[in-house]
Amino acid sequence: MYELEQLKPSVSEATVYKHIQKLIDAGIVEEVILPDGERRQGYPWKFYGLTDEGRAFLEEHNLLAAEETLQRIYETIADKPAKMVKYENAPRPTTR
Repeated sequence: MYELEQLKPSVSEATVYKHIQKLIDAGIVEEVILPDGERRQGYPWKFYGLTDEGRAFLEEHNLLAAEETLQRIYETIADKPAKMVKYENAPRPTTR
């Protein structure tokens, strides 16, 4: 969530979570928790990702191009705060 807060500070964290919950309820997105033994203090441990069904739905409706566009935009940010870089390198779940 930190990255979203930095990129779009006018959107509240509550609004983002509300939309994520709707996507979870629709089966498009799932919450993925990093196992206790892999968590590191000061790093995120909860992540969100597309479900297989969600990815298929987005592909079917030609909506995955937005994912690639957003990734390219994110990669062009030159002055990322140290915390953002830290979170980019955080341990992430390897399986769902």
